[in-house]
Amino acid sequence: MGIWEILGIEPTDNPAQIKKAYAKKLKVHNPEVDPEGFQRLREAYDLALKFTRNDKRNPEKRPQDGEEKHETQEETIHLQPPRRLYEQWHSEPAEEEQPSYDPPQRLTLFDRFLEEPTPEVVSQEEIPIPKRYDFTENVDHSERSMNPDDMVERFFRRTQELYDNYHERIQLENWRELLNDEAMWNVGCHQLIDTQFLHFLEEHYHLPHEVWMLLDSHFQWREKSEKLASQLSGRFVAYLNGQLNQIFTLRYHSFEKRDDLDIEAFLEWRSDALFALMENDWETAQSYLAKAHALYALDPDLIRLQGEYFLRTGNKNRAFHTFDQLIRLDPDNIDAYLYRARLFLEKGDATDAIKDCEEILTRMPELWDARSLLGKGYLQLGEWEKAQKVFQEILSHNPSDIDAKICLTQIHSPFNRITEPPASKQAKAVRRKNLQTLGLPGRLARFKQFFALYTRRNIWTIIFLLLLHYAMFAVVSMKLDMTSEQMFDSLVNKYKPVQIKTVEEMKQTPLGYQVEFTLTKASYINMLRVYDKEKYPEPKAEFIPAAKAKERDLLNSDTGYVNVGYLGQQLIIVITNYEHAKEIHDKQSITMRGTLKAVPDGEMLPAIVNALEKRKHPYQSILVTDTYINAKPDLEEKGWTGSWLLGILAMIAMLYYIRIIREFPKTRKALTFH
Repeated sequence: MGIWEILGIEPTDNPAQIKKAYAKKLKVHNPEVDPEGFQRLREAYDLALKFTRNDKRNPEKRPQDGEEKHETQEETIHLQPPRRLYEQWHSEPAEEEQPSYDPPQRLTLFDRFLEEPTPEVVSQEEIPIPKRYDFTENVDHSERSMNPDDMVERFFRRTQELYDNYHERIQLENWRELLNDEAMWNVGCHQLIDTQFLHFLEEHYHLPHEVWMLLDSHFQWREKSEKLASQLSGRFVAYLNGQLNQIFTLRYHSFEKRDDLDIEAFLEWRSDALFALMENDWETAQSYLAKAHALYALDPDLIRLQGEYFLRTGNKNRAFHTFDQLIRLDPDNIDAYLYRARLFLEKGDATDAIKDCEEILTRMPELWDARSLLGKGYLQLGEWEKAQKVFQEILSHNPSDIDAKICLTQIHSPFNRITEPPASKQAKAVRRKNLQTLGLPGRLARFKQFFALYTRRNIWTIIFLLLLHYAMFAVVSMKLDMTSEQMFDSLVNKYKPVQIKTVEEMKQTPLGYQVEFTLTKASYINMLRVYDKEKYPEPKAEFIPAAKAKERDLLNSDTGYVNVGYLGQQLIIVITNYEHAKEIHDKQSITMRGTLKAVPDGEMLPAIVNALEKRKHPYQSILVTDTYINAKPDLEEKGWTGSWLLGILAMIAMLYYIRIIREFPKTRKALTFH
């Protein structure tokens, strides 16, 4: 079978026709299902393109007019070499096995690429189709002889060279050409490139939106968003999603003729400003916006970011003037018109808002956000029929548009619903939304009114409650013998323990603090902390072997289990409950929390040292003897539950809390439309 039969076309010197035929046949000869068929197809494609290039380099070899009439039947047959000659020409010596390279799995991108005309296309009239081709001519297989690692390295070298040239980087065709690199036709190389390409772009992301879309159509990043989130930084994943979903896009072609501009510095600061706005970091965003503005103040996307910064930081006047400047600089900027129309409506200038919306709709008639703003502009002017027509058009496009339904409800009965009693909670909600649409106080304004009225009605109750809380705080502070700063730190520490990894960190932590740590090479030493309530009415800890505790029937829920283990390079004492002691016994390692305490004077340390000696534990030089970690609260810690004064203050405070809570619905009624 000859190359033209494999490609399924008549002999031609048109590269575009060859590429189209190749793309069509790729769908039939899937490299994973039919590798041999694909290999024949790829070689036929290479030969056909080489045939066209040969013909263009040697125009004197073209047949003259009339030659076709003198071709014999035998010569016509030889236009396509027999199978034996085809296989013999492509065969390699036995000792040099030819590696097989597979194409990438998805071919959509290449279908589009192959369908595009190339500069080599010439008309059928200018160059007749040759009748013969020299199949014995050598073909350069140097690229195919490269191993996958070399091919991938070459691919990324080409990628870096393309990215380093700004004016070449922003051209879509250059990325199309890169994606048609030989490495992309090999499954092994493609997988390596797929893995590493996003990591390259994480540091080299200043690319036009159309380039991102081209790359995504090839690598299918949107389908792997969950996997990518675990491999890349959260900031870059958010940026990538914004580019692919067109949440935000930045333009790059406006700098093509500005050789005096440090483009890379400007792009870096502009992107940093965008990242800061995404993270609501207003101070950082302002800094980077100022730096980028100092380099180049007339970039439309930078001005848009400045406008968004002013808008999101509450400076609506500056935001309005910024978007107004953006429209003068870039009259086709739809986002700027949308922003300005919203700000016009907020200022009550519905006429100018309507003009902006009409300007948008002349260019993008299907932009429904602009139609909604247009309808609300008519609402502000009281032009009910025009507003009704706009909102009905919106509902015909999206029947579930709640905003349009609410506006239509208000149009059908503009003012009656303000005085009618509500039929249900749902009707109340609809009415509040309608009033907001008509320019009456919004949620924030009503909250401010509520807060002011509530404070005036309950000012003395609030002051008395604050005094009660201060008194309770003072009682607790005196009882615990702690300063206010210590109490605050203790409260924070209760919910956020100190992380310690070494004994040095433990020694720097105040006693009584909660700590979180990992104990290694740990063991339970068969020693218990018990309380004999019959022998000692006041809680007193005893440290005795487990057998003696069992004999005296002292095992209960208050029993603590003594363990030792390594924190870093030193041995420490940890007292736990039964479950943690069992985990230590089973795994010799545990991560847990506990309270850092000083070793008390008495029998605790001698009893533990004695138990370690019996177990022949190498503790002598590394055991920490001045502190231990108590992960099982002892009875001394449970002893104080408060005082009678604190209880009285708490009861009084509760009564006042009930009073101020009951004032909420009363104040709300004063601000509610009936």
